[in-house]
Amino acid sequence: METNKDIKLIILCSWGATSSQLAKKVQEAAEKRGLTMTVDAGGTGEFKQKAEKYNVALLEPQVRHLKKEVSKIADAYQIPVELVDQRAFALMDGDKVLDQVLKMINN
Repeated sequence: METNKDIKLIILCSWGATSSQLAKKVQEAAEKRGLTMTVDAGGTGEFKQKAEKYNVALLEPQVRHLKKEVSKIADAYQIPVELVDQRAFALMDGDKVLDQVLKMINN
């Protein structure tokens, strides 16, 4: 996938609270770099209903135990899934998370 293609990222946590904070930071980082990107936050429970809208998914560290379940859903749509870099998550570092996402879609 090309980086100039619209990136549609979802950041998943239990309820969507911390992920919405991180999503905002990643969105700002993307805008600063002139990238077209949609960053949403959501709970792992609702991912099944809206997975097809995304082309990359990140799981927050506190829901790492759900990775297998989320990956199974994501695989049906060829969506790469990774855990958010823990340091970037702790620092709410939108730039570092954006770098992680770009690496994922270019693999």
